[in-house]
Amino acid sequence: MKRIVGFSMFLLAVAVSWAQPQRVAVLEFEDLSGMRSDPRLGGVIAPGSMAEKGVYLVGKKLANREGFVLIDRRDFMAQMEQVQLFDSDRPTPVRPSFLHAAQALRADAVLRGNLVSFSTGKQIVNQGGYRTELDTVSIRVALEALDAVDGAVIAVSDGVARGQYRQTDAVQTILGEDDLVQLMEDAVSKAVPQIAQALETRMAEREARPTIKLSVRTTSDPALVEIDGLLVGTTPLEGFEIYKGDHVLTIGKPGYRDITKRILFEHDTLIEVPMLRTELTAEEIKEMVDSIRVHAFIGEPGLVIHRITD
Repeated sequence: MKRIVGFSMFLLAVAVSWAQPQRVAVLEFEDLSGMRSDPRLGGVIAPGSMAEKGVYLVGKKLANREGFVLIDRRDFMAQMEQVQLFDSDRPTPVRPSFLHAAQALRADAVLRGNLVSFSTGKQIVNQGGYRTELDTVSIRVALEALDAVDGAVIAVSDGVARGQYRQTDAVQTILGEDDLVQLMEDAVSKAVPQIAQALETRMAEREARPTIKLSVRTTSDPALVEIDGLLVGTTPLEGFEIYKGDHVLTIGKPGYRDITKRILFEHDTLIEVPMLRTELTAEEIKEMVDSIRVHAFIGEPGLVIHRITD
């Protein structure tokens, strides 16, 4: 566990009311295509520039969708730049991940998009000395929804849009950038509903899961608290809501031993954590052991676990 001092952040409480809209942040839209289309059909337009428009197009679809709140991308990117991790009071060289920024902005999910293909197909017909070309422009996009807590993939969807254009000696079609943007918007429009449905289903499942309240105190507050590998705050931590069930709890502080335990939580729980410095005298060790002897504890050092009942 990294010793992170000066940085504390609380996750959005897991018990979210179904009536509340989901907060979604759009991370990026990458160009994964390997081709450019025929010059007559927009080939002079770089796929990379098309991919950059994907963030706007995804945002446009979600911003107008009931039940969703789109986090301003400028706030999202600024948060990624501003959040600074510290190790023993010194800034670390590690840049914060998008998950840290998403959690700080209380996002429920993060969307990532890809321009999978941007290509042209051609069909040529020669009949009775008359030549006709039927050209097809195809744009395929993929969307990926990630859990803002642990980065797990919630759902993946894709959408394809095609335009067909008849080319003859008498009629030639040359597409402009606006034509291609419209095709890309059509592809995004086909990908968004599946992602939105997956997020709605996930939210309903989360609403149905029972939660408990966890409080954590240590003999040397403040200390960092991680649940399932995710930083949730510092001690004293009071009434933090987590799902009922099995979780890995980690407590850490510079100069003290890290403590990691897997615990099954079934009731509201208060955990008292005796912190041990990395170097202790024999007298200090005896004093610490005596202080927890009357309690049931797990491993070394012990966690004093109290079940809280009404």
